[in-house]
Amino acid sequence: MKKEMVSLAQLKEGYRYNSDSLILVDFVLNCGVKNELLDVGAGCGVLGILLKAFNEKLNLSAIDIQEENIKLIRQNLDKNHIKAEIFCDDFLKFKIEKKFDFIVSNPPFYRQGAYKSENKHKSISKFQSYLPLDKFICKANSMLKPRGVLYFCYEALAFDQICTILEKKKLKMTKICFVHSNKNEKARLILIGARKSVKSPCEILPPLFVYENGDLSEKMQAIHSKFRLESYDF
Repeated sequence: MKKEMVSLAQLKEGYRYNSDSLILVDFVLNCGVKNELLDVGAGCGVLGILLKAFNEKLNLSAIDIQEENIKLIRQNLDKNHIKAEIFCDDFLKFKIEKKFDFIVSNPPFYRQGAYKSENKHKSISKFQSYLPLDKFICKANSMLKPRGVLYFCYEALAFDQICTILEKKKLKMTKICFVHSNKNEKARLILIGARKSVKSPCEILPPLFVYENGDLSEKMQAIHSKFRLESYDF
């Protein structure tokens, strides 16, 4: 297990990763990941870098459409002595002969009508219009090896839509976990593991509560302790 501090540069005025990224990485590590991994919409590289830090044998690739993020990823890879293949491209138009065993993503899921920042970097990173759910899943499916796995998180309100799209693309949901702010609130986020071309049953994991009695839950404290992160402005 990685014990050294992971250092990540982020844009001071741009989109910055949050606890959702750490929750997703913890979910992926607990479910399992190995061999060829593609981080989609990589941002500053937080998902791929943490996964690689905990599994040095991973062959990491990362893609992002924004040049600013590619600069961040390269700096963060160098800073943490991690190697990866980096692509600056629109994921929906991305072409490569390689297929992947695993794809991981924290895709943008803010809906139309939500307040859109004038900051383009933030908007591209947060709004689903830049990477629609159905097109994202369809493209990910085409880039997975047989029995490959797609890990992603999304707003819980879209669960029925996610189920429909995954079934249509013959991706079998095998692991799900609902994330709540606290036990008295509805789920706000869902973590999903979907495997290509299998008939495995779906395992519904215990819900994750971020807060308990106004403080971080024991689970969230454990996640923060597990991923020793420091961030600085780029």
